[in-house]
Amino acid sequence: MTDNDYLETVRKVREESVRFFSSANRAERELWVANEFLTNLGIPFALSDLVHVADDPPDVRFGGAEFEVKEILDSGRRRHAEFKASLEKAKAAKSPSDLLEHYTPRDITYAEIYELVEEKVLELSTKYSEKFRKELDLLFYVNLEDVHGYIENPLPPSEKLKALGFRSVSLVMGLLSGVLMVNESAPKFLSEKGPRVVRRKRTEG
Repeated sequence: MTDNDYLETVRKVREESVRFFSSANRAERELWVANEFLTNLGIPFALSDLVHVADDPPDVRFGGAEFEVKEILDSGRRRHAEFKASLEKAKAAKSPSDLLEHYTPRDITYAEIYELVEEKVLELSTKYSEKFRKELDLLFYVNLEDVHGYIENPLPPSEKLKALGFRSVSLVMGLLSGVLMVNESAPKFLSEKGPRVVRRKRTEG
């Protein structure tokens, strides 16, 4: 691959990122989050089983679940603007070296991810009525910069999340999916194995 071929490939990838994360593409993005969550967990499904709801909440229905999809970003991060700037940089690049950026990889523990989710659940608990929370399954797409690996440690007890009144709380982050809290009325595919974190092997699917 020549330098020009490489630059053109990068531009196309970044153009797709700008399109995918635009507000107009919300439905496709929410379906993708649900798809990745179920795939990581090893839940069998067909794409037609995932139903996007236009007049949300919820955003996506599947197997009795009423998924309300939310995203967790690094503090202060404006993701779509970030991708637009990245695309402009690729368009202006004359060689691959022009695209080099500083990268500081870091690992994150399961407990740290849990804390980020818990903070967002607390915020959302003031947005929805108690009755509605009992019927809603929160699904967080955790999108953090520079995370290289995960440090496995026990999940905190789920009592604090349960007290906030949602039917279940789950997350997807790359090849990792977690069911952090689930109550007795949640769909079986979420509740039958209780709170858990599953990491899909890179060689799968």
